[in-house]
Formats: sequence, C-alpha cells, structure tokens
Amino acid sequence: MSAERLPIHILAAGERAVELARKSSEVDGDVVVSVISLTDENMSRIADLAPDVIVVDADTREPGLNLCRALKEHPRTLLFPVVVLGRSSRGRAAALAAGADDFMSGDITRELLRARIETLVRASAARRELASTQLGEEIRRREALREMFRRYLSPRLADRILGDAELRSTLLAGYDLRAHAVVLFADLRGFTSIAERLSPDAVVTLLNEYFTLLTEITFHYDGTIFHMAGDCLMVGFGVPVAQPDAAERAVYTAREMLDRFSDLAHTWKAQHDIEAGLGIGINEGDVIAGNVDSAAYMNYTIIGDTVNVASRLCQRARAGEILFSSSFKRSLDERGVDVGALELPPMTLRGRKTPIDIYCVPLSKRLDTGFTAAE
Repeated sequence: MSAERLPIHILAAGERAVELARKSSEVDGDVVVSVISLTDENMSRIADLAPDVIVVDADTREPGLNLCRALKEHPRTLLFPVVVLGRSSRGRAAALAAGADDFMSGDITRELLRARIETLVRASAARRELASTQLGEEIRRREALREMFRRYLSPRLADRILGDAELRSTLLAGYDLRAHAVVLFADLRGFTSIAERLSPDAVVTLLNEYFTLLTEITFHYDGTIFHMAGDCLMVGFGVPVAQPDAAERAVYTAREMLDRFSDLAHTWKAQHDIEAGLGIGINEGDVIAGNVDSAAYMNYTIIGDTVNVASRLCQRARAGEILFSSSFKRSLDERGVDVGALELPPMTLRGRKTPIDIYCVPLSKRLDTGFTAAE
C-alpha cells in the first residue's frame, strides 16, 4: 500500500526552481506553485503565501543565497523549509551556511524532488506544531507570572518586572537580591479581643476587609507585599525594583493606612461594637530579598536586621502611631519631607548594645497627600 501523498504548495524562486516545480504540478494535481523573484525579499508577502516549501535556484555567485539567508533571518519565514538547487556539489556548504534545509545538485528527477520535499514538509509541520505548543506554553507561563506578581506587586510594578528580562530572570531563578530598602510593618491593635468576641467567620470577614484596604493603599504607592499573616502586613519599598523616593512612598502609605483604617474601624464599631486600631513601624537599610524555602514550601521575602528593627518598631507603636528609625528620618529630611515627627527616648532592642533613636508621628499629625511618585 503506497504512502498517502501530501498536497503541497511550492514557492519557487529562480529559473530552474520554477521549471522543476511546474513539472511537478503538471503531473501531480495536488501541487500548487507560486513564483517569486530571486531578489524579492518582501518577507511579509512570502509569509502570506504560506508555502509548504520554498525552492531556490542558487549557487555561491547568485542572489538566491541572499534570499535563502533573508528567509531564515526573518521571524515570519524562518520555519519554512528551504531547498537550494545548486549547479554543483561545491555549493552545498554555502547553501547550508545560508540556512538551507536541503541542497540538491545536478539534475534531479521529479520523483526524487517530490520525495525530498514531502520529507521536509512533514518535518516542517512537526516543527511548527512544536513551536506553536511552546509559544502557547510561554504565553500561559507569562500570564501565570503576571498573576503571581500582581498578588504581591502593584500592576505597574509587575509590568515593569515582566518587561525587564534581566530582573525577571533574577527573580525567577531564585537568586538573592541585595538592596537598600524601606520596610514597613502594619499591625492590627485589638485583634485578640476581636477574635474572642466574634465568630471565626466574622473574624475572617473583618480580616479580608482589613487586608484588602491595606493592599490597595500599598499598591497605590507601588509597594511590594512580602508577608501577610495573622493581622500583620510587611511591605517593602525600593525592592525588588529600586525607587529613589522609597521613603516618601512609605510615609504616605503609612499615613493613608491610618486615615482610611480609622474610617473602617468606625464601621466595625457600629456593626460589631468592637474597638480596633492600627500601629505602624518603618525602618530603612540594607536587606536581602530571596526565596526562603524547604522541600515542601517556598516564600519570596526580605530578611535582615533592617526588617527586624522595623518589626520591633511596629510592636512598640500604639494605635494610630507611626514609629520610625533615625535612618528613615534622614531620608525624609534629605528629600525635604516634613512629617512633624516627635523624637522619642532611644529604644533598646534585645541583643543590641546600643539603643536606637526613634521618632513618632501621632494620629493628630496630618501629612500633605499631594504625593507624586518619581519615575
């Protein structure tokens, strides 16, 4: 039983190529022939013809090799199989160097040409199917990455990372990233009492409202959410993407969190007769961003002394307060941002010999909300 013959569309360039292709079409009714000039390098036109194979009449002294090379360099035509017809076997190396998929020298019968072309067409079809599958997988992977990034980053920051191949590769490869960053912790005050008084379902509803509000504010100022657990949120600015105005972004984020949470707390008071507040701690310094993981769990986060100090400041802050370190205040001063901070007695941290200077912005202080983020 003979093999099934494939319908073939041949695109021929050059006198010998056209002659041979037309002979094939005269005998085999399933062969369609289109003709282009050897010097025709309109790749869009060639791609629109969608040939199964391109036959080019060329040797090292003819423009056919230039056409072959152009076909293999253009993204719309590089997967089309190209057969080069040479005048002698000496042209084989030049044809293959130009990207040809096959080379035929001397006189070739129509039957042999047809067999060689059918083999190339089958291989090309498999190659295109594989390329289409890989493209689909890449599109799905990029969309999954986009959705993953947008769980932690603002849409603007996520798109910026996805558009930066080097940064994207660094993050996905799991390399540690050292950065100078601002770290903000926000913690719900009165949560223990809330959990005791309300049902678990009601507590989950309140926490969803709480984290939704804080996440919306964080993303508005292009912060990155590195940790969300219990009633605590950890946010970073200047990492994983550098932000020259990280300190401003952080302080305006904190201010808006306090202002808008105050409205939410009044709603909770009216609906559930509960008291709640928000305390915030901010520190600035060097951090390491990377994957902290085990065999069963992985988490992209930031670590370092800067993070630990920010967490302790948040623990110390009372409801309605922003506590921050002297390093963070220096950054605000350098950028001319006056938050009306009050200097507090130095805070001694366990494990540290020297106390750290700290500052407070109480609830009564109001900041100018005319924030403009630097590019």
